Amino acid sequence: MSDLKSAGKFYYHYLSKYWKGMTVVLLLTIISTYLQVQAPVFMGEAFTKLTEYLQSWAYPATHAAASKTGFYDALIKLVAFYVANAIAMLISSIVIARIAGKSTGTMRVGLFRKMQRLRINYFDTHSDGDILARYTSDLDNIFNAMNQALYEVMFSFTLFIGMVWMMFRQNVTMAWITIATTPIAVIVAFVVIKNAQKFVNRQQDDIGKMNGYINEQITGQKIIITNGLQEDSIAGFVKHNDQVKKTTYKGQIWSGILYPLMQGMALLNTADRKSVV
Repeated sequence: MSDLKSAGKFYYHYLSKYWKGMTVVLLLTIISTYLQVQAPVFMGEAFTKLTEYLQSWAYPATHAAASKTGFYDALIKLVAFYVANAIAMLISSIVIARIAGKSTGTMRVGLFRKMQRLRINYFDTHSDGDILARYTSDLDNIFNAMNQALYEVMFSFTLFIGMVWMMFRQNVTMAWITIATTPIAVIVAFVVIKNAQKFVNRQQDDIGKMNGYINEQITGQKIIITNGLQEDSIAGFVKHNDQVKKTTYKGQIWSGILYPLMQGMALLNTADRKSVV
């Protein structure tokens, strides 16, 4: 929990100055969610109108009065909603990418200034590769997380609210079933995210150590060749590389398992609703 609070303060410090852009993204996300939730209604209306047309066309008594106007109107609304949704998502992605790029650029400058104020013993106890990893892989991960997670969090939250609102309008029982199963999904997500965070942090630490080892070997390459220590150098690299491979594998497993689990729970939730209905 303390790590979550620290991360929240950290991101707030760098993102608060872009509150106007974040407000635009939030509004576009709400609009996009409404369009995405409302679009299936027009799809159902289109199928209904098409069915009515086919039924009227099939009978001689109503054949002349059969009209596809209602079907075309519903289809135009459906296409318009999906196009507007795509435009809103595109604009949101562009704004988020600009905010993430500017924020990580500010972080990089702040990190460099911080390094100028550090004591000498910090550089004695940390390898050059570990320090370099703060500027490369760590900040790249922060940029990717901000570029993807910020929009995903806002979109998922508003989509959940929109779906619950639509279900209460369509079927109250289905809505209550969804709300009842939500805590289970939250618990599963918490467990998976906690384990993913642990292994991803280990992965970054191991990558920093490996980068430090590589930097040291390149710096002392002449000494290694002169003393015939090539095999020892390779053995040390293989050890670091194996450790990175193990932690990366576990981190990717825990990070990648969340979406399939949520999809599976969504399918179970759908099955429960159908059994009730």
